[in-house]
Amino acid sequence: PRRDVAIAFINSTALTIGTAATTWSMELHSSREGGATYIIGIGTGSSAVTVSTCGDNLGNQATFAIRRPTPLPTAGAELWYVTNISSVSTRMHVGLSGNSSGSVAVGQFRGVSTANALDVTGSSAITANSTVHSASEITPTVANGLVVAFARTHASTMVPTAIDGGMSQWVTTGGAVRTMGLYLIQGAAS
Repeated sequence: PRRDVAIAFINSTALTIGTAATTWSMELHSSREGGATYIIGIGTGSSAVTVSTCGDNLGNQATFAIRRPTPLPTAGAELWYVTNISSVSTRMHVGLSGNSSGSVAVGQFRGVSTANALDVTGSSAITANSTVHSASEITPTVANGLVVAFARTHASTMVPTAIDGGMSQWVTTGGAVRTMGLYLIQGAAS
């Protein structure tokens, strides 16, 4: 996402969905800021299942940003976003193309442009077991942009993780199992 004013991380919340279903619902963080942007990371237990709808209890529909590419890994991951959210929005709802367990995470950020929220995207799928993973590199076209990453693994545990590139975590496996979300406020368009 691109910025209008100083971008800042506010908070995040996440939920593990243990029972397979076609619809998920998650209570949002109790501290909500009107006008903020929600970045929604959705991790499905099956890469054959995709998100068909995403929005809040007030009827605000999220915009699709990106999902994992082919070849399909075991688990699926998608990013969605909603700009200029109301502070009275209390729940996030997700509709899926089929039954799946998984996780949903919502990061709240201020200062994201409502006119040009999405700049560039990139996605990587990892299908081999490894202790080191990396994602495709993206090059933001504007200065002071928010760079967001989201991953869902099929591993039952993830040990403490070393993060390269100066990114900070907006969601961890402590918030939702098998899930990691990172962000960076990129000062220069590079």
